[in-house]
Amino acid sequence: MAAASACSTVMVPPRADFLSSYAALTPDADRGSASSRSVMVIDPARVTIDAIEWRADTGTDITEEERRALLGHLRGALLERVHTLPRAQTGHPAVLRAAITRVETVSPSLNAVSALLLFAPLDRGGAAVEIEALAPDTGQQLAALSLGYFTPLSDMKVRFSRLAPAQLALRKAAADFSELLQPAAGTKPTARD
Repeated sequence: MAAASACSTVMVPPRADFLSSYAALTPDADRGSASSRSVMVIDPARVTIDAIEWRADTGTDITEEERRALLGHLRGALLERVHTLPRAQTGHPAVLRAAITRVETVSPSLNAVSALLLFAPLDRGGAAVEIEALAPDTGQQLAALSLGYFTPLSDMKVRFSRLAPAQLALRKAAADFSELLQPAAGTKPTARD
């Protein structure tokens, strides 16, 4: 049973009441994430990042320095992913907000012992995040994501660094969210006003 749970990447994200609205979110099949995609074309050159907040349980054993590092990692991952999107000069501007809502660190020593005894590190780690894009003039939610992610067993080396699984989850959240900033293929995007 421990081996099966170590293989799953699904972390049910807690609802942190950070997003301006949860009404448009559609959960995926395994309930590890819920999202809403923009119906408007967003110009990545006109995207700014506003708040990156810590909304995780204060009972976690994360130091203030680690907290700042994870928040900076999420900001950097979002900036990197947004800047890889295709330019859209007639697209809308957007303001991004994000919050880290859960962090699961790993014990490198426990994983070293379990790797020796069981041939697999069992302490998996990960993170949960809420991210949204808002129209700067109206505050209307354009896209949103609530995602929880445990590191998969295939990513063995990150299981031997305390924060690496959480950083991997934050990069995944940024990548998944950046895809939501573009209308789905085959849909007619809303024209700029």
